Amino acid sequence: MRYAAIPAFLVLAMACASAPRPGPTRDGIAVLVPAREKAAARRQAVESLLPLFLTPDARRQKAAAVDQVLFASPKKLKSFIGGLKLSKRGGAAEVKVDALSAALQGAGLVRPPGYSSGPEVLLLALGDRAVGPTSTEHFAADALETALFGRGLQAQDADDELRKLKHPVAAKTEAGLVAEAAAGGWAGVATGGVAEVVRREVQSNSWRAKARYSLALYGVGRSTEPVRLDADGEALNVSSFSALTDAIEAAAQEAAMRVEKVAARRHEGRATIGVLVSGWKDPAFLRRLVGDLRRTDGVDGAALVAWRALDDMVLIHAYAGALTADALAAKLLNLDSSIRITAVETEDGRLTIEGPQLSAAEDRGGEE
Repeated sequence: MRYAAIPAFLVLAMACASAPRPGPTRDGIAVLVPAREKAAARRQAVESLLPLFLTPDARRQKAAAVDQVLFASPKKLKSFIGGLKLSKRGGAAEVKVDALSAALQGAGLVRPPGYSSGPEVLLLALGDRAVGPTSTEHFAADALETALFGRGLQAQDADDELRKLKHPVAAKTEAGLVAEAAAGGWAGVATGGVAEVVRREVQSNSWRAKARYSLALYGVGRSTEPVRLDADGEALNVSSFSALTDAIEAAAQEAAMRVEKVAARRHEGRATIGVLVSGWKDPAFLRRLVGDLRRTDGVDGAALVAWRALDDMVLIHAYAGALTADALAAKLLNLDSSIRITAVETEDGRLTIEGPQLSAAEDRGGEE
């Protein structure tokens, strides 16, 4: 009996030696998981790190969108996991932080309303979603997309045939459309339609057309209620068709100008400050720091953004409202005097914090 137990012990020891040890790894963070089945263990590992990106309230509020982005398929979930070792008592799994961050950021699930991390795209969905847009509404969406592009704003028509091949919009109601767009990472949604009138002017032997966009803009204001706007255009032409298209294009220019103003107001007082953490990538310290940032007065949120890109640093974004980097540093120190801030770059909106320093022997994290 005694000799028979030796090979089993050796096998167990070898399995433990190859398992990811809890702590930082090259690609992310290794965590202990109680599940004995692979899919459940992967989900538990990912869920355990979501507090670095989302508050508990945000996780609950965005549950459907998070599940769609992270857990919709076994293949998608597996893409966030590196090493994985299970036993009868549970196991350990490595979560790839950059892949997880990219998925959440790309879907717009991390940033609070009004904050941007690059080009934002507005989804144009004109007409009745249950029956689809009319030919006039198709043209109006194209005209508005062109007018917005001229003002440096990106937009895409939800009913564009090429776009629908890649990312079809299935919702048949306005509320469903807004929810689907939020889950898909769109910056906002423009719904509504266009009304037009064309009249013959006998005296000039021409046609006068008037067009009006009536739009509801979701996701571009500071509240959950849509911003509503009307925009008018008028044109005179010898052809009724040309007069109408000219009027719609003129109204589109007016609508684009108003959307631009709304978008500009949306980002006023919305500073994103980069918080670099140098030294050992201690998960416990990072959790504490993210929590401190979220509790800092004037900060709307904080999330881990990049793990490997800076090699010896971790990047956290603090969605700091109207705060400057030096103001954020002062408030953070008042909240937690043990934090060591080594650099503050006000113009660049960045500050550097010294994390835990370990010896080379200790600094191996989950690399066993």
